[in-house]
Amino acid sequence: MNEKFRIAGYCRISVDEELDKDNTSIENQKAIITDYVARNFPDSTLDFYADRDRSGYTFEQRENYQVLRKKLFHGEYDILIIKDFSRFSRRTSRGLVELEDLRDAGIRIISIGDGIDFPTSDEWMAIQFRFLVNEMPVTDTSKKVKAVIKHRQEEGKWICAVPYGYVMTNTKTMKFAVDEPSAEIVRKIFQLYADGWGYKKIANYLTDQNIPTPI
Repeated sequence: MNEKFRIAGYCRISVDEELDKDNTSIENQKAIITDYVARNFPDSTLDFYADRDRSGYTFEQRENYQVLRKKLFHGEYDILIIKDFSRFSRRTSRGLVELEDLRDAGIRIISIGDGIDFPTSDEWMAIQFRFLVNEMPVTDTSKKVKAVIKHRQEEGKWICAVPYGYVMTNTKTMKFAVDEPSAEIVRKIFQLYADGWGYKKIANYLTDQNIPTPI
């Protein structure tokens, strides 16, 4: 007789991974987990939780994982199943701590793609290795972005959003010119402040005049 478990399947995809939908899409992840449960835990229940367009570097910003997390720690599920550890976390330190916390709460974690059933088979070294590999794309991207910003700073190029009162005229050379309609608003703000108005009074005045907040 098959043992019955309360199983939660967790899926995640970030914005950049949408380009590889056949491999990482939420639907693909759900299909893999559903098939795994049907073959290995046919009498068990399965509920899905998914976060779309969410980074794997943190847990806090993933709304549905936070919902699932509370249920896991309240004993509402016995097993957490993921397609692979990259869906769970791409930050080694945070991911490993979260896994240990779930284990200590009595949760069994199965990563299908990594072939790991933790802590049923205690493969902690293998888990650490998988997390290190999964974190590499994130840290590599971060280094590249920082390098680009540093290079632009050294060349004296503008690296922020266009200041309010100006409009971009050339995105390649980062050239911008005065945008007269919004520039007039800036002049008005400076004049009101010079006349002794406080920031709150000025803000209320702009709201009353139906002047939109800069995007």
